[in-house]
Amino acid sequence: MFALCLSAPAIAAANPNPFVGTVSDETFESLGYLYQPGSIDDIAAAGVGSLRQTFDWQYLRKGDTLNWDILDHYVGGAAQRGITIIPVLFNPPSELTTVPPVGALRGFYPTSDPGAIGAYGAQLAARYGTNGSYWAQHPNVERHPITTWQIWNEPNLPVYWRPRLSPKGYAKMLCAAYQQIKAVDPNAEISTAGLPKSRIRSSMWPSKYVPRMMRAGGRGCFDTVALNAYAPTGKAVVKLVSNFRRLLNRLGARNVGLRVTEFGWADQGPERPRAAFTAGANRQGMFIAQALKGLWKARNRLKLRGAVYYAWRDQQVYAGGKNFWGLHTGLNRLNGTAKPALSVFRKTALSLR
Repeated sequence: MFALCLSAPAIAAANPNPFVGTVSDETFESLGYLYQPGSIDDIAAAGVGSLRQTFDWQYLRKGDTLNWDILDHYVGGAAQRGITIIPVLFNPPSELTTVPPVGALRGFYPTSDPGAIGAYGAQLAARYGTNGSYWAQHPNVERHPITTWQIWNEPNLPVYWRPRLSPKGYAKMLCAAYQQIKAVDPNAEISTAGLPKSRIRSSMWPSKYVPRMMRAGGRGCFDTVALNAYAPTGKAVVKLVSNFRRLLNRLGARNVGLRVTEFGWADQGPERPRAAFTAGANRQGMFIAQALKGLWKARNRLKLRGAVYYAWRDQQVYAGGKNFWGLHTGLNRLNGTAKPALSVFRKTALSLR
């Protein structure tokens, strides 16, 4: 079964562009060995060259090691279709975190040892990085080594860094990961977590978080700053990224690259409150085209390494959560049927050459 999954793709990839990415958790989590390859074929045919995927440590743990069967299948299947994975290293086993035995808040706690995430990343880089053992063991799989590693997710939002935000704590984690992963693969690109400009209570905007993180010891511990660049329109996304580029330059980080690791709009969602990022079915595609074309055109000036659309498919309401705009940003509906935005995305992505 595994060998069959890594056979030639049923639908030829349309020369995917690594600048263009998406998020497709259902492709990773289906693990059905029948559904997944078809999904990756469709994603590649849409011009997507990068898949940003959370490598959930708790989920992937298998005793004292990792579930390499799941990872090999996913990384290899994507590589055969010309797609490179951008992992988000996140959600360590609870016993490795600072979560208290009682009174824990809903959300995610960092590791008690700042170096734990780096050790996890180094283990993955040894298998899937530039000289990873996976590629040596599978010479017939097209080489698309993982070289970009994103450390954690949205630590400037309270729910992702409990019990309180700590740019200093994140700097320690980031620096340890930088050293450990680079020791295994000197070609690795270490990216900060995706940082959104959010109005959620007690959150911290990237323009404040990144300078604090750098002053706390994080300077020199990342190659790329990642933004989860949600904005009301496609043009506003480009403006947001441009403004942050100017901030990095003022901070003396002109050589640091940028990535947009999330952007997107909902075609529908709850009527009240109606979110600024709910665009409607027609404007969803229009804003996507604006953003991709604008970011691509400005990529050299911005030192922008890629843009990831969130998401390939709509998502179900999270356990204990509620319906909101972010569940409706997919290019496809929950039942797998395409929205009008998919054809616009595909046409735009394939034009970026």
